[in-house]
This record gives sequence, structure tokens and C-alpha cells, in this order.
Amino acid sequence: MTKYFYLKFIILFIFIAGCEENKYCIEMKPYDGGVERKLTCPSNIHMDKDERERIAKLYEKQVDPNTFWGKFNESLPNDVGGAGFYTTLSIDMGEVTIYSERFRGNDNLNDTLLQSQLFVDCHLDFLLGWLEYELGDDPNFVNFRDFCNNNLRHDVKNLAVYLWLYNISSEYNSNASEGILMRAKHYWIERGYLGPKQMRLWAESSEAGEARFFCFLRKVVANKMDYSSQKMASARLMFLSDGEHAEESMARYVRSTDIFKQEWEAEKLEESDPNAELPEIDIEDFITRDIDFEFDFLSWPSGTEIEVKLACKNKPFETNGGWDEKTSQVVWSRDIAGDGRLPTFFYASWSEPNVKYQEERFGTVVLSDKALADYCMWRKNLDEAKGKEWDSFILSLSPGQNLEKQIGSFRFLEDKQKQKELDAGESDLAEMPRNLILAGLKANSKEEGGKKAQYENKRNRHK
Repeated sequence: MTKYFYLKFIILFIFIAGCEENKYCIEMKPYDGGVERKLTCPSNIHMDKDERERIAKLYEKQVDPNTFWGKFNESLPNDVGGAGFYTTLSIDMGEVTIYSERFRGNDNLNDTLLQSQLFVDCHLDFLLGWLEYELGDDPNFVNFRDFCNNNLRHDVKNLAVYLWLYNISSEYNSNASEGILMRAKHYWIERGYLGPKQMRLWAESSEAGEARFFCFLRKVVANKMDYSSQKMASARLMFLSDGEHAEESMARYVRSTDIFKQEWEAEKLEESDPNAELPEIDIEDFITRDIDFEFDFLSWPSGTEIEVKLACKNKPFETNGGWDEKTSQVVWSRDIAGDGRLPTFFYASWSEPNVKYQEERFGTVVLSDKALADYCMWRKNLDEAKGKEWDSFILSLSPGQNLEKQIGSFRFLEDKQKQKELDAGESDLAEMPRNLILAGLKANSKEEGGKKAQYENKRNRHK
């Protein structure tokens, strides 16, 4: 547990080594009114009976011990952990489908930041108490205590925010995350904790990291305690020579505290044994005894991956996944966020125009992709009366020379009656769909003109 304390508190030189990854696989494909979903859980992790039964209740069928299948409308099951939605909006012009899903993590940003600050306070309070136990008889310790409370506490809290930002940005932009990490290193150098030449020594392995941590800590303490010679520093700071000496020192400090003595006396009374042996010291539990939450300060990768494959009728116009042209699927594959990170989040939106309906009214497809999605959202938000009025107008249209004029002049009856009251620059309710349709007509007209020009050029060359 002591190494865990070093990793969480100092945040300086140690990066987690690779670990075996478990993978959840989800496959989805649309069906009328919803989506079919198949979940395959990792076979190399233990899933207790209660968890297996919980997931099985969310699905229609358990294919095998690790695979579950079912159909869902709108709300997706909280199987891996999180929340998801799959929504299709259908109108005469076509339909748009929107998928979004969160996997674990924590999107309560305010609480996360507050917890990180409280976490730093707990560890710095312990560090200060421990060093006072070893060095408090030195008159110069007053300077060190002031440094911890006025400088180190502030700087470690800021570094905690930097690393939180690093973890978030690494999910989206590797260049941005590298920049944030470099800024965090610069922050330490600027405040005199490290020299510029030590930047490259931040992290290579946990063993080297621990040794480097103690070297760093001895240097800071010796400087603040004004130890003028190496001999004096070595003698007074022997307890910081390595991890073993530090653990023994921390255990002695914990046993000297009133809190530990009170708990030990209570335990002896409870066991009716006045000669009970001293219990084993769990440093991390002692440090965080007043914290009622578990906080992964560095928010390292969870070691569990999620892969989602979502079949789509058309290529999405908006997604943070990768499009596989051969399988017509959006594919995501990422690490599942732990409690200290923003949730792992996937989304995709695509549309399917009603080709026949649009060609009968406009002679071509005028709305597709995001334009169709925006139109669908607008149409779905009309009240019943205006919806009927608009649909009747669209049904009355047919390809011809006056089509653009007809569309451009449409106003809802209510807006016509209020026309005199409207300011010249004020928009009306039908402006957005009119502009979308007219833009689609204009784009197709240019495309047709381009094709015609290419045909004429080709024809002239063969004359």
C-alpha cells in the first residue's frame, strides 16, 4: 500500500507499466423501431453470479455464459456501466438516427475537482505530520512547515488539475495531451522542484521512479531545512534513503499518533486482550480514513477495453468513431474510463432520405445528411396544426419552373396574419426549412449544370 501512496501523492516520475487488457464487445444493427444489441463479456475476468444475472435480466436471451442478445428502443441497457440512447426520427422526407452512449467514468466535474483537492490535502497533512515526527526538533522545521502549507500544497493541487486535464485530453487529441504534460513539467521546473536537465528523467520504471522520488524529496527537505553539508543531510534524512526505511518510519509515526493509540486501545477492549500485538499498519487507509469516497488520483487506464460496432444504413455525417466502408459499420475501440476520468463516450448520427418522396416533389433529392437531420428536428417540433399546414404545402409541390418561387414565398397562416407586426429583419417559423430546401435545389442545379458542361465538352471533342 505504501508504493500506492507514493504513486498517488507525488505524481512526478512514475508511469504505470502495461497490463493485460480485458475487452467488452458490443455489436448493434438497426431493426424496425430500434436496434438489436449483442454484448460479449471478457472471458478472462471473473463475473460473479449476481452480476451475470443482472446483465441477463437486461437482455432477451443469454446466448452463452458470456454473450447476451436483445432488442431495444431508444434507451440502451446499463450493462457495461453507463447510459445510452438510440433514437430514430421519421418523417415524409426521410429519417435521421442518433446514437450516443456513455461507459462508466464520472461526468460530475465539480465533485471530481473537489475530491482531488481534498485528496491532496489528506496526503500533504500526512507528509507534514510524518516529517515533523522525524525532524520537528530542528529549529528550521518551522520554515519547512511554512513551505509545505504555503507553496507545496498549492503546487501539488495545481499539478493534480494538470494531470486531470492530461487524462481528459489524451482521449481526444494526443498533441494536446503532450502539451499539457509538458506544461506540468515546466510548472515544476519554474518553481524550483526540478532542474531542466531532469525533465527527461520523469518516468522509466516503478523502481527507478521510487528511487528518483526519494532523491527529489531529500533534496527538497535538505534545502528547506538549510542543511549545509551532504554529511548532515545524510544523517538527518536516513529515513528517506529508500522505500524500506520510509515505510518503517511512516509506521512508527502512525503508531505515535493519538488516533492510532485510541483505535488500538478500543481494539484491545473489544478483544478483551490487553496484551494484543500491534496491528499491521495500512498507510493508505490511515491517510484516507476521513474520506468517504474512492478517488483514482492519476486516473490511469482501467485495463478494460470496450469495442462497439454499429451497423448504419448510410455513412454518418457526425461521429467520433471510424467508418468501415466494407461492412457499413461505425467502429469504436477505447479504454473504459475509471471513476476519476470523464466517461468513455461514443456517438454517431446518420440520415436516410426518402428518395421517391423528394423526387416527386422537387425532381431530385434536396435533403440528406445533416440538412435532413436539421429538417427532421424542426418538423418534429411543430405543433399538430402547423405540421398539417406544412405537410399539405409540401404535398402540393411538383418539379417545375415556379418551384423555387413557391418555396421561397411560403409563410405559415399565422405568420401571414402577423406580417405587419413583424420587423423587416425578423425571421418567420418556416425560414429554416425553406433555406434548407432551396440550398438543396441550388446544389443539385449546379451539379446538373456541371454534368451538362462535361457532356457538351466531350461531344465537341468528338466532332
